Amino acid sequence: MDEDRMWKAVATGAAVGAVALTRPLVERTWRQVVGSEPPGNPAHEDVAWRDAILWAAVSGAVVGLIRLVAQRTAAGAWQQVRGNYPKALATTRP
Repeated sequence: MDEDRMWKAVATGAAVGAVALTRPLVERTWRQVVGSEPPGNPAHEDVAWRDAILWAAVSGAVVGLIRLVAQRTAAGAWQQVRGNYPKALATTRP
């Protein structure tokens, strides 16, 4: 397996694992702050627009942040193990 494919697998695994661990935290925080269950399906007609939009904004921001932290942490570990930063992250622009 070439380095690029290996990095993509590592980065994806780190992101998926971090998001899976974060979801229960976001749901628990929602319950504490809002006082109701988080919307399981925000697009459902019984979910108020306010709750649907708030859930999308909060969960999207938290998941995006956690995904970034996981991938940056994985890249740092990659650099320690392999001696170089992942080539896929060598530039700041595609």
